[in-house]
Amino acid sequence: MKLFFRAFIIALVTALTFAVVIHAESRGKALKRAEKELRAGNFEQAEAIYNDLLTKNQDDKEARMGLSFSLLKQNKLIPSFEAAAQIVATDSLNGRAFGLMGTALLRSGEFRTSLQSLLTALKLDNKDHLALAGLAELEYFEHRTRNAYDALQRAIQLEPREPDYYVSQARVCSRLELYSEAADAYQNFLSVAPKTDEERRARIRGLIDFYRYLGTTKLHRQSGPDVVTIPFELHGNRPFITVKINNKQTLRFVIDTGASLSVISDKAAEKLSIKPIARGGHARAVGGSGEFGIVYGLLDSVSFGEAKVDLVPAYIRTVHSPANAPDAERADGYIGLSVLSNFAVTIDYKEKKLILDRTPLKEEDVAATTTAPSTAAPVTPIVPPMLDDKINIPLRSTSGGLASAEGLLDGHEKPFNFIIDTGASTTVISKSAVKRFSLENMKLKNMIFQVVGAAGVENDVEALGLASLTVNNLRQRNARALILNLDPVNETSGFEQHGIIGGDFLRHFLVHLDLRQFKFHLTPQGGGIERIVSK
Repeated sequence: MKLFFRAFIIALVTALTFAVVIHAESRGKALKRAEKELRAGNFEQAEAIYNDLLTKNQDDKEARMGLSFSLLKQNKLIPSFEAAAQIVATDSLNGRAFGLMGTALLRSGEFRTSLQSLLTALKLDNKDHLALAGLAELEYFEHRTRNAYDALQRAIQLEPREPDYYVSQARVCSRLELYSEAADAYQNFLSVAPKTDEERRARIRGLIDFYRYLGTTKLHRQSGPDVVTIPFELHGNRPFITVKINNKQTLRFVIDTGASLSVISDKAAEKLSIKPIARGGHARAVGGSGEFGIVYGLLDSVSFGEAKVDLVPAYIRTVHSPANAPDAERADGYIGLSVLSNFAVTIDYKEKKLILDRTPLKEEDVAATTTAPSTAAPVTPIVPPMLDDKINIPLRSTSGGLASAEGLLDGHEKPFNFIIDTGASTTVISKSAVKRFSLENMKLKNMIFQVVGAAGVENDVEALGLASLTVNNLRQRNARALILNLDPVNETSGFEQHGIIGGDFLRHFLVHLDLRQFKFHLTPQGGGIERIVSK
Protein backbone atom coordinates (compact mmCIF):
# COMPACT_ATOMS: atom_id res chain seq x y z
CA MET A 1 0.00 0.00 0.00
CA LYS A 2 2.85 2.37 0.94
CA LEU A 3 4.61 1.52 -2.30
CA PHE A 4 1.44 2.24 -4.26
CA PHE A 5 0.92 5.57 -2.45
CA ARG A 6 4.56 6.57 -3.04
CA ALA A 7 4.25 5.69 -6.72
CA PHE A 8 1.04 7.71 -6.95
CA ILE A 9 2.71 10.78 -5.38
CA ILE A 10 5.68 10.50 -7.73
CA ALA A 11 3.36 10.21 -10.73
CA LEU A 12 1.30 13.20 -9.57
CA VAL A 13 4.38 15.40 -9.01
CA THR A 14 5.75 14.35 -12.39
CA ALA A 15 2.44 15.20 -14.08
CA LEU A 16 2.24 18.60 -12.39
CA THR A 17 5.85 19.37 -13.28
CA PHE A 18 5.17 18.34 -16.87
CA ALA A 19 2.06 20.56 -16.94
CA VAL A 20 4.08 23.54 -15.70
CA VAL A 21 6.70 22.91 -18.39
CA ILE A 22 3.99 22.63 -21.03
CA HIS A 23 2.42 25.89 -19.77
CA ALA A 24 5.81 27.63 -19.87
CA GLU A 25 6.45 26.34 -23.35
CA SER A 26 3.02 27.45 -24.54
CA ARG A 27 3.63 30.94 -23.14
CA GLY A 28 7.01 31.10 -24.83
CA LYS A 29 5.53 29.95 -28.11
CA ALA A 30 2.74 32.50 -27.80
CA LEU A 31 5.24 35.32 -27.24
CA LYS A 32 7.23 34.20 -30.27
CA ARG A 33 4.05 34.00 -32.33
CA ALA A 34 3.07 37.53 -31.25
CA GLU A 35 6.54 38.79 -32.20
CA LYS A 36 6.18 37.13 -35.58
CA GLU A 37 2.81 38.83 -36.12
CA LEU A 38 4.35 42.20 -35.22
CA ARG A 39 7.14 41.70 -37.76
CA ALA A 40 4.55 40.75 -40.37
CA GLY A 41 2.55 43.91 -39.68
CA ASN A 42 -0.41 41.99 -38.25
CA PHE A 43 -0.77 44.23 -35.22
CA GLU A 44 -4.34 43.27 -34.34
CA GLN A 45 -3.40 39.59 -34.22
CA ALA A 46 -0.43 40.39 -31.99
CA GLU A 47 -2.69 42.43 -29.72
CA ALA A 48 -5.07 39.46 -29.40
CA ILE A 49 -2.23 37.09 -28.44
CA TYR A 50 -0.92 39.45 -25.76
CA ASN A 51 -4.42 39.95 -24.37
CA ASP A 52 -4.87 36.18 -24.19
CA LEU A 53 -1.63 35.84 -22.24
CA LEU A 54 -2.73 38.58 -19.84
CA THR A 55 -6.05 36.84 -19.31
CA LYS A 56 -4.05 33.89 -17.98
CA ASN A 57 -1.63 36.03 -15.97
CA GLN A 58 -2.24 39.72 -15.30
CA ASP A 59 1.31 40.06 -13.94
CA ASP A 60 2.98 39.04 -17.21
CA LYS A 61 5.10 42.16 -17.84
CA GLU A 62 6.50 40.91 -21.13
CA ALA A 63 3.02 40.36 -22.52
CA ARG A 64 1.84 43.75 -21.26
CA MET A 65 4.79 45.52 -22.87
CA GLY A 66 4.07 43.66 -26.09
CA LEU A 67 0.43 44.74 -25.83
CA SER A 68 1.47 48.37 -25.35
CA PHE A 69 3.76 48.21 -28.39
CA SER A 70 1.14 46.55 -30.61
CA LEU A 71 -1.37 49.25 -29.62
CA LEU A 72 1.22 51.95 -30.34
CA LYS A 73 1.69 50.50 -33.83
CA GLN A 74 -2.07 50.85 -34.40
CA ASN A 75 -2.00 54.45 -33.16
CA LYS A 76 -4.21 53.47 -30.19
CA LEU A 77 -2.28 55.89 -28.06
CA ILE A 78 -4.34 56.06 -24.87
CA PRO A 79 -4.61 52.26 -24.40
CA SER A 80 -0.90 51.94 -25.25
CA PHE A 81 0.00 54.48 -22.58
CA GLU A 82 -2.28 52.82 -20.02
CA ALA A 83 -0.75 49.38 -20.61
CA ALA A 84 2.77 50.74 -20.12
CA ALA A 85 1.72 52.78 -17.08
CA GLN A 86 0.42 49.60 -15.41
CA ILE A 87 3.93 48.16 -15.62
CA VAL A 88 5.54 51.30 -14.20
CA ALA A 89 3.07 51.23 -11.30
CA THR A 90 4.61 47.96 -10.09
CA ASP A 91 8.11 48.25 -11.58
CA SER A 92 9.42 51.81 -11.47
CA LEU A 93 12.80 50.73 -12.86
CA ASN A 94 11.44 49.33 -16.12
CA GLY A 95 13.08 51.49 -18.80
CA ARG A 96 11.20 49.90 -21.70
CA ALA A 97 7.85 50.73 -20.08
CA PHE A 98 8.89 54.37 -19.67
CA GLY A 99 9.96 54.39 -23.33
CA LEU A 100 6.53 53.13 -24.39
CA MET A 101 4.78 55.69 -22.18
CA GLY A 102 6.92 58.52 -23.53
CA THR A 103 6.37 57.59 -27.16
CA ALA A 104 2.60 57.30 -26.72
CA LEU A 105 2.53 60.67 -24.95
CA LEU A 106 4.66 62.30 -27.64
CA ARG A 107 2.43 61.12 -30.47
CA SER A 108 -0.57 62.39 -28.52
CA GLY A 109 1.05 65.84 -28.48
CA GLU A 110 1.85 65.72 -24.74
CA PHE A 111 5.34 67.15 -25.15
CA ARG A 112 6.12 68.15 -21.60
CA THR A 113 5.27 64.84 -19.96
CA SER A 114 6.66 62.76 -22.83
CA LEU A 115 10.11 64.31 -22.45
CA GLN A 116 10.27 63.31 -18.80
CA SER A 117 9.28 59.71 -19.58
CA LEU A 118 11.75 59.38 -22.46
CA LEU A 119 14.64 60.75 -20.40
CA THR A 120 13.74 58.42 -17.53
CA ALA A 121 13.74 55.47 -19.94
CA LEU A 122 17.26 56.28 -21.13
CA LYS A 123 18.48 56.90 -17.59
CA LEU A 124 17.32 53.39 -16.69
CA ASP A 125 18.52 51.84 -19.96
CA ASN A 126 20.71 53.88 -22.29
CA LYS A 127 20.20 51.27 -25.02
CA ASP A 128 16.42 51.63 -25.19
CA HIS A 129 16.09 52.22 -28.93
CA LEU A 130 12.40 53.18 -28.71
CA ALA A 131 13.18 55.99 -26.25
CA LEU A 132 16.09 57.14 -28.43
CA ALA A 133 13.83 57.25 -31.48
CA GLY A 134 11.20 59.11 -29.45
CA LEU A 135 13.73 61.74 -28.41
CA ALA A 136 14.83 62.00 -32.05
CA GLU A 137 11.21 62.75 -33.02
CA LEU A 138 10.99 65.37 -30.28
CA GLU A 139 14.21 67.02 -31.52
CA TYR A 140 12.80 67.03 -35.05
CA PHE A 141 9.51 68.58 -33.94
CA GLU A 142 11.44 71.23 -31.96
CA HIS A 143 13.59 72.04 -35.04
CA ARG A 144 16.88 70.52 -33.83
CA THR A 145 17.29 68.44 -36.95
CA ARG A 146 20.96 67.52 -36.60
CA ASN A 147 20.34 66.22 -33.07
CA ALA A 148 17.45 64.15 -34.46
CA TYR A 149 19.74 62.73 -37.15
CA ASP A 150 22.34 61.60 -34.60
CA ALA A 151 19.76 60.04 -32.25
CA LEU A 152 18.13 58.10 -35.09
CA GLN A 153 21.49 56.77 -36.24
CA ARG A 154 21.99 55.35 -32.74
CA ALA A 155 18.45 53.91 -32.57
CA ILE A 156 18.93 52.14 -35.91
CA GLN A 157 22.25 50.70 -34.76
CA LEU A 158 20.48 49.22 -31.74
CA GLU A 159 17.43 47.93 -33.66
CA PRO A 160 17.98 47.78 -37.43
CA ARG A 161 14.77 45.76 -37.97
CA GLU A 162 12.32 48.54 -36.98
CA PRO A 163 10.79 50.03 -40.17
CA ASP A 164 9.51 53.24 -38.57
CA TYR A 165 13.03 54.36 -37.71
CA TYR A 166 13.99 54.43 -41.38
CA VAL A 167 10.95 56.56 -42.26
CA SER A 168 11.94 59.05 -39.55
CA GLN A 169 15.52 58.98 -40.79
CA ALA A 170 14.40 59.71 -44.36
CA ARG A 171 12.36 62.73 -43.23
CA VAL A 172 15.29 64.09 -41.25
CA CYS A 173 17.63 63.62 -44.22
CA SER A 174 15.15 65.35 -46.51
CA ARG A 175 15.03 68.40 -44.23
CA LEU A 176 18.85 68.43 -44.23
CA GLU A 177 18.69 68.19 -48.07
CA LEU A 178 20.52 64.83 -48.01
CA TYR A 179 18.28 63.43 -50.73
CA SER A 180 20.40 60.41 -51.69
CA GLU A 181 20.64 59.42 -48.04
CA ALA A 182 16.88 59.88 -47.68
CA ALA A 183 16.36 57.52 -50.63
CA ASP A 184 18.69 54.98 -49.00
CA ALA A 185 16.70 55.18 -45.76
CA TYR A 186 13.44 54.54 -47.59
CA GLN A 187 15.07 51.64 -49.44
CA ASN A 188 16.04 50.17 -46.07
CA PHE A 189 12.44 50.60 -44.97
CA LEU A 190 11.25 48.49 -47.91
CA SER A 191 13.79 45.81 -46.98
CA VAL A 192 12.55 45.36 -43.41
CA ALA A 193 8.91 46.51 -43.52
CA PRO A 194 6.08 43.96 -43.79
CA LYS A 195 4.64 43.56 -47.25
CA THR A 196 1.04 43.79 -46.02
CA ASP A 197 0.62 47.55 -46.66
CA GLU A 198 1.14 47.75 -50.41
CA GLU A 199 -0.30 51.28 -50.62
CA ARG A 200 2.32 52.61 -48.21
CA ARG A 201 5.07 50.73 -50.01
CA ALA A 202 3.93 52.28 -53.29
CA ARG A 203 4.20 55.76 -51.75
CA ILE A 204 7.69 54.95 -50.50
CA ARG A 205 8.80 53.69 -53.91
CA GLY A 206 7.57 56.96 -55.41
CA LEU A 207 9.59 58.91 -52.83
CA ILE A 208 12.69 56.84 -53.59
CA ASP A 209 12.38 57.64 -57.29
CA PHE A 210 11.81 61.30 -56.42
CA TYR A 211 14.86 61.55 -54.14
CA ARG A 212 17.06 59.56 -56.54
CA TYR A 213 16.10 62.03 -59.25
CA LEU A 214 17.03 64.96 -57.02
CA GLY A 215 20.27 63.34 -55.85
CA THR A 216 22.66 66.11 -54.81
CA THR A 217 20.74 68.83 -56.66
CA LYS A 218 20.54 72.15 -54.84
CA LEU A 219 16.85 73.04 -54.80
CA HIS A 220 15.14 76.40 -54.26
CA ARG A 221 17.97 78.52 -55.62
CA GLN A 222 17.07 82.15 -54.99
CA SER A 223 17.94 85.25 -56.97
CA GLY A 224 16.81 88.87 -57.18
CA PRO A 225 16.60 91.49 -54.41
CA ASP A 226 16.97 90.38 -50.81
CA VAL A 227 13.55 91.86 -50.00
CA VAL A 228 10.54 91.99 -52.29
CA THR A 229 6.99 93.18 -51.68
CA ILE A 230 4.20 91.52 -53.63
CA PRO A 231 0.54 92.60 -53.59
CA PHE A 232 -2.08 89.92 -53.07
CA GLU A 233 -5.83 89.57 -53.37
CA LEU A 234 -7.78 88.13 -50.47
CA HIS A 235 -10.62 85.80 -51.44
CA GLY A 236 -12.28 83.52 -48.94
CA ASN A 237 -9.64 84.57 -46.39
CA ARG A 238 -6.92 83.13 -48.66
CA PRO A 239 -4.08 85.26 -50.14
CA PHE A 240 -3.76 84.91 -53.94
CA ILE A 241 -0.62 86.14 -55.71
CA THR A 242 0.49 86.25 -59.33
CA VAL A 243 3.54 84.13 -60.18
CA LYS A 244 5.36 83.26 -63.36
CA ILE A 245 6.25 79.60 -63.87
CA ASN A 246 9.31 78.59 -65.94
CA ASN A 247 9.56 82.15 -67.30
CA LYS A 248 6.55 81.33 -69.47
CA GLN A 249 3.08 81.73 -68.07
CA THR A 250 1.58 83.92 -65.37
CA LEU A 251 -0.65 81.99 -62.96
CA ARG A 252 -2.59 82.55 -59.73
CA PHE A 253 -1.24 80.72 -56.69
CA VAL A 254 -2.36 80.70 -53.06
CA ILE A 255 0.20 81.33 -50.31
CA ASP A 256 -0.31 78.11 -48.37
CA THR A 257 1.50 77.44 -45.10
CA GLY A 258 -0.64 74.31 -44.75
CA ALA A 259 1.18 72.63 -47.65
CA SER A 260 4.66 71.21 -47.11
CA LEU A 261 5.29 70.92 -50.85
CA SER A 262 4.11 73.35 -53.51
CA VAL A 263 1.34 72.28 -55.90
CA ILE A 264 0.66 72.99 -59.56
CA SER A 265 -2.61 71.96 -61.14
CA ASP A 266 -2.53 69.16 -63.68
CA LYS A 267 -4.11 71.52 -66.25
CA ALA A 268 -1.42 74.18 -65.77
CA ALA A 269 1.33 71.54 -65.84
CA GLU A 270 0.02 70.21 -69.15
CA LYS A 271 -0.04 73.71 -70.69
CA LEU A 272 3.55 74.30 -69.57
CA SER A 273 4.73 70.81 -70.64
CA ILE A 274 5.83 70.00 -67.08
CA LYS A 275 6.33 66.24 -66.99
CA PRO A 276 6.16 63.95 -63.95
CA ILE A 277 9.55 62.93 -62.57
CA ALA A 278 8.18 60.30 -60.16
CA ARG A 279 4.88 58.90 -58.98
CA GLY A 280 3.60 56.28 -56.59
CA GLY A 281 0.63 55.49 -54.38
CA HIS A 282 -1.90 57.90 -52.96
CA ALA A 283 -1.67 60.68 -50.40
CA ARG A 284 -4.36 60.93 -47.73
CA ALA A 285 -5.97 64.36 -47.62
CA VAL A 286 -9.02 66.33 -46.51
CA GLY A 287 -12.18 66.37 -48.63
CA GLY A 288 -13.75 64.28 -51.37
CA SER A 289 -12.48 60.70 -51.57
CA GLY A 290 -9.90 61.36 -48.86
CA GLU A 291 -6.91 60.78 -51.13
CA PHE A 292 -5.23 61.83 -54.36
CA GLY A 293 -2.68 60.17 -56.61
CA ILE A 294 0.90 61.21 -55.91
CA VAL A 295 2.70 62.69 -58.92
CA TYR A 296 5.91 64.68 -58.47
CA GLY A 297 7.13 67.39 -60.83
CA LEU A 298 10.03 69.83 -60.87
CA LEU A 299 9.41 73.47 -61.81
CA ASP A 300 12.39 75.13 -63.48
CA SER A 301 11.54 78.42 -61.80
CA VAL A 302 8.90 80.35 -59.88
CA SER A 303 9.06 84.16 -60.07
CA PHE A 304 7.41 86.51 -57.56
CA GLY A 305 7.82 89.97 -59.01
CA GLU A 306 11.58 90.58 -59.00
CA ALA A 307 12.33 87.54 -56.82
CA LYS A 308 12.97 84.17 -58.41
CA VAL A 309 13.34 80.64 -57.07
CA ASP A 310 14.83 77.97 -59.35
CA LEU A 311 14.25 74.21 -59.17
CA VAL A 312 11.06 73.91 -57.15
CA PRO A 313 9.64 70.42 -56.48
CA ALA A 314 5.85 70.27 -56.63
CA TYR A 315 2.91 67.92 -56.61
CA ILE A 316 1.03 67.75 -59.89
CA ARG A 317 -2.65 67.16 -59.12
CA THR A 318 -6.16 68.42 -59.61
CA VAL A 319 -6.76 71.70 -57.80
CA HIS A 320 -10.40 71.61 -56.73
CA SER A 321 -12.84 74.53 -56.56
CA PRO A 322 -16.59 74.73 -55.93
CA ALA A 323 -18.55 74.40 -59.16
CA ASN A 324 -19.94 77.95 -58.86
CA ALA A 325 -16.69 79.63 -57.76
CA PRO A 326 -15.80 82.81 -59.69
CA ASP A 327 -12.48 82.94 -61.53
CA ALA A 328 -11.01 85.18 -58.83
CA GLU A 329 -11.36 82.34 -56.30
CA ARG A 330 -9.87 79.62 -58.51
CA ALA A 331 -6.20 78.77 -58.02
CA ASP A 332 -3.67 77.28 -60.44
CA GLY A 333 -1.58 76.04 -57.54
CA TYR A 334 -0.16 76.64 -54.08
CA ILE A 335 3.14 77.99 -52.81
CA GLY A 336 4.05 75.66 -49.95
CA LEU A 337 6.49 75.75 -47.07
CA SER A 338 9.31 74.14 -49.05
CA VAL A 339 9.56 77.50 -50.88
CA LEU A 340 8.43 79.84 -48.10
CA SER A 341 10.91 78.37 -45.61
CA ASN A 342 13.74 80.01 -47.55
CA PHE A 343 12.46 83.46 -46.57
CA ALA A 344 11.28 85.51 -43.66
CA VAL A 345 7.64 85.77 -44.76
CA THR A 346 5.37 88.63 -43.75
CA ILE A 347 1.69 88.53 -44.71
CA ASP A 348 0.05 91.90 -44.13
CA TYR A 349 -3.66 91.13 -44.32
CA LYS A 350 -4.64 94.76 -43.74
CA GLU A 351 -2.54 96.19 -46.58
CA LYS A 352 -2.77 93.00 -48.66
CA LYS A 353 0.98 92.75 -49.12
CA LEU A 354 3.33 89.77 -49.03
CA ILE A 355 6.95 90.51 -48.07
CA LEU A 356 9.66 87.93 -48.80
CA ASP A 357 13.00 88.61 -47.12
CA ARG A 358 16.01 86.40 -47.89
CA THR A 359 18.58 88.58 -46.13
CA PRO A 360 21.27 86.16 -44.87
CA LEU A 361 21.01 85.29 -41.19
CA LYS A 362 23.70 86.24 -38.72
CA GLU A 363 25.84 83.40 -37.40
CA GLU A 364 24.48 83.80 -33.87
CA ASP A 365 20.90 83.51 -35.17
CA VAL A 366 21.72 80.28 -36.99
CA ALA A 367 23.45 78.87 -33.92
CA ALA A 368 20.43 79.64 -31.75
CA THR A 369 18.24 77.39 -33.89
CA THR A 370 20.58 74.38 -34.01
CA THR A 371 21.81 74.03 -30.43
CA ALA A 372 20.16 73.60 -27.04
CA PRO A 373 19.12 69.93 -27.11
CA SER A 374 15.87 69.06 -25.39
CA THR A 375 17.76 67.01 -22.80
CA ALA A 376 19.27 70.25 -21.45
CA ALA A 377 16.17 72.41 -21.12
CA PRO A 378 12.40 72.09 -20.82
CA VAL A 379 10.16 72.36 -23.85
CA THR A 380 9.24 75.94 -24.83
CA PRO A 381 6.64 77.32 -22.40
CA ILE A 382 3.12 78.06 -23.57
CA VAL A 383 3.37 81.80 -22.83
CA PRO A 384 6.63 83.42 -23.98
CA PRO A 385 7.48 87.09 -23.40
CA MET A 386 5.65 89.78 -25.36
CA LEU A 387 7.83 91.62 -27.89
CA ASP A 388 6.52 95.16 -28.49
CA ASP A 389 3.28 94.82 -30.47
CA LYS A 390 4.33 91.44 -31.79
CA ILE A 391 3.48 88.32 -29.88
CA ASN A 392 5.83 85.42 -30.34
CA ILE A 393 4.05 82.10 -30.89
CA PRO A 394 6.09 78.94 -30.19
CA LEU A 395 6.13 76.60 -33.18
CA ARG A 396 6.73 72.92 -33.67
CA SER A 397 7.20 71.08 -36.94
CA THR A 398 5.12 68.04 -37.81
CA SER A 399 6.80 65.03 -39.41
CA GLY A 400 5.59 66.35 -42.74
CA GLY A 401 7.19 69.75 -42.12
CA LEU A 402 4.06 71.77 -41.31
CA ALA A 403 4.00 74.49 -38.64
CA SER A 404 1.99 73.62 -35.52
CA ALA A 405 1.08 75.92 -32.61
CA GLU A 406 -0.91 75.50 -29.43
CA GLY A 407 -4.32 77.07 -28.90
CA LEU A 408 -6.94 77.05 -26.17
CA LEU A 409 -10.70 76.66 -26.40
CA ASP A 410 -12.99 78.28 -23.86
CA GLY A 411 -13.54 75.98 -20.88
CA HIS A 412 -10.57 73.71 -21.65
CA GLU A 413 -7.23 74.00 -19.87
CA LYS A 414 -5.50 71.46 -22.07
CA PRO A 415 -3.88 73.08 -25.14
CA PHE A 416 -4.88 71.86 -28.60
CA ASN A 417 -2.38 71.47 -31.44
CA PHE A 418 -3.30 73.48 -34.56
CA ILE A 419 -1.66 73.57 -37.98
CA ILE A 420 -1.09 77.17 -39.11
CA ASP A 421 -2.69 77.23 -42.55
CA THR A 422 -2.98 80.40 -44.64
CA GLY A 423 -4.45 78.26 -47.43
CA ALA A 424 -7.49 77.33 -45.32
CA SER A 425 -10.43 79.73 -45.32
CA THR A 426 -11.62 78.80 -41.86
CA THR A 427 -10.59 77.19 -38.60
CA VAL A 428 -11.09 73.44 -38.21
CA ILE A 429 -11.51 71.01 -35.30
CA SER A 430 -10.96 67.30 -35.86
CA LYS A 431 -13.79 64.82 -35.43
CA SER A 432 -11.69 62.80 -32.99
CA ALA A 433 -11.09 65.89 -30.80
CA VAL A 434 -14.82 66.67 -30.78
CA LYS A 435 -15.52 63.17 -29.52
CA ARG A 436 -12.64 62.87 -27.04
CA PHE A 437 -13.17 66.26 -25.41
CA SER A 438 -16.99 66.08 -25.47
CA LEU A 439 -17.52 69.11 -27.70
CA GLU A 440 -20.73 67.84 -29.34
CA ASN A 441 -22.88 70.28 -27.35
CA MET A 442 -21.09 73.15 -29.13
CA LYS A 443 -22.30 72.14 -32.60
CA LEU A 444 -24.17 74.82 -34.53
CA LYS A 445 -27.77 73.72 -35.04
CA ASN A 446 -29.22 73.33 -38.53
CA MET A 447 -26.05 74.57 -40.20
CA ILE A 448 -23.96 72.61 -42.71
CA PHE A 449 -21.14 73.70 -44.97
CA GLN A 450 -19.23 72.68 -48.07
CA VAL A 451 -15.46 72.15 -47.81
CA VAL A 452 -12.99 72.03 -50.68
CA GLY A 453 -9.83 70.13 -49.78
CA ALA A 454 -6.84 68.63 -51.54
CA ALA A 455 -8.81 65.42 -52.13
CA GLY A 456 -11.97 67.09 -53.43
CA VAL A 457 -15.26 68.57 -52.30
CA GLU A 458 -17.02 67.45 -49.11
CA ASN A 459 -20.62 68.42 -48.42
CA ASP A 460 -22.80 68.51 -45.30
CA VAL A 461 -19.95 69.45 -42.96
CA GLU A 462 -20.96 70.38 -39.41
CA ALA A 463 -19.36 73.16 -37.35
CA LEU A 464 -18.72 74.16 -33.75
CA GLY A 465 -19.56 77.55 -32.32
CA LEU A 466 -16.57 78.55 -30.18
CA ALA A 467 -17.05 81.04 -27.38
CA SER A 468 -13.38 81.85 -27.86
CA LEU A 469 -10.20 80.63 -29.52
CA THR A 470 -6.98 81.80 -27.87
CA VAL A 471 -3.46 81.55 -29.25
CA ASN A 472 -0.90 82.72 -26.71
CA ASN A 473 -2.96 85.51 -25.11
CA LEU A 474 -4.58 86.52 -28.42
CA ARG A 475 -8.28 85.77 -28.18
CA GLN A 476 -10.93 85.64 -30.88
CA ARG A 477 -14.48 85.53 -29.56
CA ASN A 478 -17.50 83.93 -31.22
CA ALA A 479 -15.39 81.90 -33.61
CA ARG A 480 -16.52 79.06 -35.82
CA ALA A 481 -14.70 75.81 -36.52
CA LEU A 482 -15.65 73.25 -39.14
CA ILE A 483 -15.59 69.62 -38.00
CA LEU A 484 -13.46 67.50 -40.33
CA ASN A 485 -11.77 64.13 -40.30
CA LEU A 486 -8.09 64.94 -39.77
CA ASP A 487 -6.98 61.30 -39.61
CA PRO A 488 -5.35 61.69 -43.05
CA VAL A 489 -3.30 64.58 -41.67
CA ASN A 490 -2.42 62.77 -38.46
CA GLU A 491 -1.21 59.68 -40.29
CA THR A 492 1.93 61.61 -41.21
CA SER A 493 2.04 64.42 -38.63
CA GLY A 494 4.05 62.51 -36.02
CA PHE A 495 2.00 63.99 -33.17
CA GLU A 496 -1.73 64.57 -33.05
CA GLN A 497 -3.13 67.70 -34.66
CA HIS A 498 -6.48 68.64 -33.15
CA GLY A 499 -7.30 71.27 -35.72
CA ILE A 500 -6.29 73.92 -38.22
CA ILE A 501 -6.05 77.67 -37.69
CA GLY A 502 -7.17 79.24 -40.94
CA GLY A 503 -7.63 82.61 -42.56
CA ASP A 504 -10.67 83.59 -40.50
CA PHE A 505 -8.32 83.91 -37.51
CA LEU A 506 -5.09 84.93 -39.26
CA ARG A 507 -6.67 87.78 -41.26
CA HIS A 508 -6.81 89.86 -38.06
CA PHE A 509 -3.01 90.02 -37.91
CA LEU A 510 0.22 91.02 -39.50
CA VAL A 511 1.68 87.51 -39.77
CA HIS A 512 5.44 87.00 -39.66
CA LEU A 513 6.79 83.49 -40.26
CA ASP A 514 10.52 82.78 -40.53
CA LEU A 515 11.16 79.04 -40.62
CA ARG A 516 14.88 79.65 -41.05
CA GLN A 517 14.82 80.60 -37.37
CA PHE A 518 11.49 78.91 -36.53
CA LYS A 519 9.92 82.20 -35.50
CA PHE A 520 6.23 83.01 -35.73
CA HIS A 521 4.91 86.43 -34.71
CA LEU A 522 1.37 87.79 -34.75
CA THR A 523 0.68 91.52 -34.57
CA PRO A 524 -3.03 92.38 -34.16
CA GLN A 525 -4.50 94.66 -36.83
CA GLY A 526 -7.82 96.37 -36.21
CA GLY A 527 -10.61 94.79 -34.20
CA GLY A 528 -11.65 91.19 -33.81
CA ILE A 529 -8.87 90.17 -31.42
CA GLU A 530 -8.46 90.74 -27.68
CA ARG A 531 -5.05 90.82 -26.04
CA ILE A 532 -5.07 89.12 -22.66
CA VAL A 533 -2.70 90.77 -20.19
CA SER A 534 -1.09 88.23 -17.86
CA LYS A 535 -1.29 89.15 -14.19
